[in-house]
Amino acid sequence: MIMHDNARRHAARLTSEAIAKMGWEVLPHPSYSPDLAPSYYHLFRFVKDHLHGQRYETTEAIQKAVRQCLWMAGMEF
Repeated sequence: MIMHDNARRHAARLTSEAIAKMGWEVLPHPSYSPDLAPSYYHLFRFVKDHLHGQRYETTEAIQKAVRQCLWMAGMEF
């Protein structure tokens, strides 16, 4: 499987042909977020929900809060 950014057909002809020759399945990528994989949405939503409504004075405080949030989620996340 391969996921790409919905490039226009004429702009990605050679790439499309190469992918077809390899027999890969092409997965559509949402046009509203061409730079994020679908798996990121779950992670970012989790962090956003846990940090919602809190205020941080420094960048270091934000980084610490995000690390703690991810630590809480654990490896199973």
